[in-house]
Amino acid sequence: MLFEELGKIKRSTIMTSIIMVAVGIVMIMCPPEYVNSLVAVLGVGMIVFATVGILDFISGTKSLINYIKFTGALIVLLIGLAVLIFENIVLIIGIVFGLTLIIAGGIGIFNACTYARRADREFWWLLVVLSGILVVLGLMILINPWWSEPVRLFDVIGVALLFSSVVSIVRLYITWPIKLEKEG
Repeated sequence: MLFEELGKIKRSTIMTSIIMVAVGIVMIMCPPEYVNSLVAVLGVGMIVFATVGILDFISGTKSLINYIKFTGALIVLLIGLAVLIFENIVLIIGIVFGLTLIIAGGIGIFNACTYARRADREFWWLLVVLSGILVVLGLMILINPWWSEPVRLFDVIGVALLFSSVVSIVRLYITWPIKLEKEG
């Protein structure tokens, strides 16, 4: 049972990284005339993600973590609707991605210092450095005023997504609890 759940976590992390790489590449390669369409696809994707989270809450058990996920799904739903409704949404997209990177980096630093270091993982400090870079990227997206054009902002967010997927794979490799035994 435990190994099945660990396998699900591993597959989920790998698939999330692959999706982030694909979205990052699309955001970087998107021509300026298609940026508005990409923003609409982003809004629809957020609504679909939120709908799946809400339906998962309705069909699942009602524990505290599920209520927290449900609240997150509602927030994503509202942001997705805002992306579709408002005309100049570049500011909201920048804020959402910037805050997401800052939160992910902060959680990564906390987990590396709390769990990976105490578990005597060899490269736990690398997780701290990579997560710190995620926080810096998030701050750059939040406070940099010359990315007011959607094309430039999408390029920066695409690069940040690519880097975040690399950090996710490195985190999975370093913190994965099962080590293969060497045959001698």
